[in-house]
Amino acid sequence: MRRLLDRDLLTALVLFGIGTVFLVDPGANIKDWIFPLLATYLTLGIAVALVARVVFAAILKRLPDIIHLTSEDRIAYFDVLVFLLIVLAYLFVMYGFGFWLSSFLMLSLTSVYLTLDKTRKNIRMALVVPLATCIAAYLIFIHVFYVPFPEATWWPGLS
Repeated sequence: MRRLLDRDLLTALVLFGIGTVFLVDPGANIKDWIFPLLATYLTLGIAVALVARVVFAAILKRLPDIIHLTSEDRIAYFDVLVFLLIVLAYLFVMYGFGFWLSSFLMLSLTSVYLTLDKTRKNIRMALVVPLATCIAAYLIFIHVFYVPFPEATWWPGLS
């Protein structure tokens, strides 16, 4: 029963779940689905490799790499949970504020939250770097690659 808490097996189950969700209805045009479908196949392939690794370790009677939750790890897990909530909020807000403003907000919130020493200089840097990143990504994706991005629906002139 303890073998079911193996890190590789739990990772494989998560990857199988993600791969299954994204395998559904890739679209009609090959340009719309070739990259996501290849990424999904890669994710499922990694999951299969991890399951094979767990089975091989069980055959060789190696001890599983069990997840142990210590008090130090709880802080890291809480940070991951907060980051997950920020990303989920980003996915919701992106269609309201548009891609660029919501990306800046998500990157800023994440970098300020994950900054260890919250001094004025570090917080300023945690706001300037996402702004510069969004400006550089905007210039590259819009003017070099011509990638369309979601428009703002809550305030149409915002994006």
